[in-house]
Parts: sequence; structure tokens; C-alpha cells
Amino acid sequence: MKKWRFPALLVALALLLVGSYGFKSQKRSHWVDSTTPTIFVHGYGSSYHAEESMVKRARKDKVTSTVVLARVDENGKVKLSGPSIKGKRNPIVEVNLADNKQTDMNKGAAYVNNVVRALQKRDGIKEYNFVAHSMGNMDVFSYLSKYGSQPGAPVLKKQVVLAGGGMTGWSHRRPISGTMQTIMGQLKDNYPQGKVLNIAGDRGDETDGKVPNAASRSVKDMLGDRPKSYQFVLFKGKQYTHSNLHENQKVSNKINEFLWGK
Repeated sequence: MKKWRFPALLVALALLLVGSYGFKSQKRSHWVDSTTPTIFVHGYGSSYHAEESMVKRARKDKVTSTVVLARVDENGKVKLSGPSIKGKRNPIVEVNLADNKQTDMNKGAAYVNNVVRALQKRDGIKEYNFVAHSMGNMDVFSYLSKYGSQPGAPVLKKQVVLAGGGMTGWSHRRPISGTMQTIMGQLKDNYPQGKVLNIAGDRGDETDGKVPNAASRSVKDMLGDRPKSYQFVLFKGKQYTHSNLHENQKVSNKINEFLWGK
């Protein structure tokens, strides 16, 4: 009977490998196979490290294996670190802004535009997704308002607004500048018609600690009827604070499903 132990062990190992491969294939087949890059933009006073938890979740879920870092210096010059994303499956681009405490909407728009143009020049991108947190959303909205519909520009497919806000619902402590009003006010007419997922947190007092839920809800009014589709998702609980939103697994799962789910 001993002579059967070794073949039986081989069979068991083979079944284990097949089962493991089947699980991985099933997990990967849950996601689309697209060459559209997703560009992550961090918020005020932050860096690309705020994006890492969401990106790691996408890697773990087998969404992608290609991640590139786009460093933007204070003069707006972009340095891309990592392989070409051309033809890669669901590539991700992490943006790191050296001038991370500026609130000039024109400058923020130019920074994001330089990243998109750098990817267009190096990798030939024709479309893109955005994920932005907090003030990063203002940079992205400013880019979309000023440059998003220009001839020859890549096309927005999907946008995730995380802990962001529109033009109303802010308290007196967070005034809206005249420049911001002008740029954001133009979105009703020139937003490039992507699909939008707007995620906010309510820690128990109708705010995530920094952004009132009313301000987050006003994104819909700011964009008008331009988006192809629009979803607002409010996560309630003391753990859904402003900075913790980009660290939360349930939030990441929702983002992944929206961007890459079949």
C-alpha cells in the first residue's frame, strides 16, 4: 500500500494547484481588461502616500499589476517613474504634487493637465479615469473645466470624487474664492460627460470632520446634467472620517467595483 502514497500526494498537490489557479482566474475575471489608465490625485498638504492604500487594494484584488508614479515639481514639470502603461491592463498612475499646499485653481488645473499630457506623449493615452481625495478634487475639476474638452485631449471615462465638495453647503469657515466660482461654475456647460461616483463620509454629525455632507451632495448640482451617470454614496460611522476614507477597505471595494467591475 505504501507505493500509492507518493502518487496520491501528487494528485492532491495537483488538485490544490488547479483550485488555486481557478480561484485566481475567477478573481481576475471579475474585472474588465482595459488599457484606460486611472490617475490618482491627493489632497491639500498630502502626497501620493495617501493614495497607496487604495492602490494596494487594487493590486491585491488582481485589478492591475502596473503602477506608475508621476512626480510634479513646483514649476509643473512632470517626471514619470515606472514602465510604459501603453497596452497594459488597468494601469494606475499615482500623482505626487511638490506644491501640495497651493489653492490656486488655475495652477492646480495646469499641474493635472501636465500629467495627462505627459502620459499622452509618452504612452499615447486616449482616455483616462480620475480618483481624487479632498482638495485634489478641486484640481481635477479645474482641469476638466479648463482643459478636459479641448480638441486633441484624452477623454474622461470615469471619475471618483472622494471627500470632495461642490459650490454650496460650506460653512463660513470655508469660503469659495471668486476664481473657484468662475471655474467651477463653467462645469454645467463643459464637463466632459464622464461617469461619476461621489463618495462622502458621515462620522455622525453630517460631516467627515472637514467636508460637510451638504457640500459633497452639491457636486451633483455643480455638474448639472453633464455626467453620463451619477452616484452618491454616503458611508456612515465614526470610522468614516476625512482622512480615513482613503484607508477604508469598504470604500476601496466600492471604488474598484465602479472603475473596473464587469
